[in-house]
Amino acid sequence: MAANPPVAELSKEQVISQLNLSHHFEGGYFRQTFKANHRDKVTTPRGDRTTMTAIFYMLTDDNNIDHFHTKHSDGIEFYHMGAPITYHMIYPDGRYEKVVVGPDIQNGQQLQLAVPGGTYKAAELPVGIYGLVSEAVAPGWEKEDMIDVSHAELLKKFPEHKGIIDRLANKESH
Repeated sequence: MAANPPVAELSKEQVISQLNLSHHFEGGYFRQTFKANHRDKVTTPRGDRTTMTAIFYMLTDDNNIDHFHTKHSDGIEFYHMGAPITYHMIYPDGRYEKVVVGPDIQNGQQLQLAVPGGTYKAAELPVGIYGLVSEAVAPGWEKEDMIDVSHAELLKKFPEHKGIIDRLANKESH
């Protein structure tokens, strides 16, 4: 049996085109790839939701920050290709965690990252041309479940994390 041939390196434009990605309002590019419309919905305090949704999500060298935000649902990020993406999380109790999602598992990078709902999350592509992940969310993501948070709001809640908030929070008022 012949080995699989190596895959040629793709440019960010090729990935955007091949995966039919669009600009995402948080930053980067995305496309929803799955919505569990074939299942009964689950009831949440915000209304009925699908059981799960999934997206492709890509940060690029010219669109390299996903500003701090949170959502009600839990999410799992899955690394696919390109450069590693660094995630910054501030948990509701104020604890900060930084995780690099990428291929170098021998040096501490992770292939997947679970982020509980209610956790403030930002992501950045510190080096490289692009990084591509998927995110599965349960209960399924709806735009009205997104909680955008301003720089001022985050500083008021978590002044001990001023440095990372100054760098990765949306500074525009809502």
